[in-house]
Amino acid sequence: MHAANVYRNVPGAPAKAALDACLADFARPRPGVLALVLEVAGHAYAKAGSVVHIGAGGERCGWISPGCLEGALLEAAAASGQDLRPRLLELDNLDLADVFAGSGAGCRGHQRILLLPLAELPALQPILARYRHAGDPLALAVTLPGTLSATCGDLHGEWPLALADAAAGAPAQAWRLRLAPLPRLLACGAGPESELLLPLLAQLGWRVELVESRPAWLHCGQWVERQLAALPGAGEDRGHDGVLLMAHQFDRDRAALEALADWPRLPAYIGLLGPETRRDDLLATLPPAVRARLHGRLESPAGMALGGRGPAAIALSLAARLQALACALDGEQGHAAAAVAESRPHPSHEPPAC
Repeated sequence: MHAANVYRNVPGAPAKAALDACLADFARPRPGVLALVLEVAGHAYAKAGSVVHIGAGGERCGWISPGCLEGALLEAAAASGQDLRPRLLELDNLDLADVFAGSGAGCRGHQRILLLPLAELPALQPILARYRHAGDPLALAVTLPGTLSATCGDLHGEWPLALADAAAGAPAQAWRLRLAPLPRLLACGAGPESELLLPLLAQLGWRVELVESRPAWLHCGQWVERQLAALPGAGEDRGHDGVLLMAHQFDRDRAALEALADWPRLPAYIGLLGPETRRDDLLATLPPAVRARLHGRLESPAGMALGGRGPAAIALSLAARLQALACALDGEQGHAAAAVAESRPHPSHEPPAC
């Protein structure tokens, strides 16, 4: 039996988009298939906990490779969609010969992927929806032969797993995965960098809310999950992991800082666009109690110092900083990859003997 592992959504993988595709698919007359990466040995493009959705027509949302292994995934998903039976797909590229033949995959890894026909799992829909929207972790347990169970908050479901390709007398196997909540950001204001930053954060799996009422920037609402006219009050805390102050207007940023200081729980990260002198000027105009509440919590300039200037460089630095924040939050919760291995090591990566 495999030990329990803990994973957050893989950085860069469209886990949020794949979840959305699955949730939308439940309502269709012929739902498709959910693919869940259970385990990785060696190296693979997608890590354990990655989610891919394959529609009934073969359309895919999510990746298990840069494309070299997708054919095998789509073929297995089509079979599960036809007979409505789950399958365990094993993709083994540990042999160096696979780099030069077969799929030509450059990653020498072994993946085990569970394919689940959604038509047989209608009760999974509210559990996935709770995970996607409520900010609760998702616990998944798989035993073969045996069951699939899913728990999110107070919702729980369990289903039998009778694999279409199960071999008689195959040894029992088990996996336990825990996907941490999707990170949540509140963006206070928009600007030129928002047109690049907001779509990128959505692809990285962030749930973003935007506070913006100025007509020039209302179009930025198309890339966020919720658009607000004003900053949430002290009693409206929705568990944001980070806040970005990016209105580019002194009075708006000052009002946002004052409102934030009233929140009972400050976010893990508060970033302010602009130089340190602008931060100091803003703080100098705020009441002492507000300054004390925000002391040591306000990062300015926000973003990683990557170099460059202009909207694209600012958007890139902010996205990099927020992605680092997501990893840091995992570390604080004991979910960092350094604490829990993302894959089982494989020692046979030495060059083959001549």
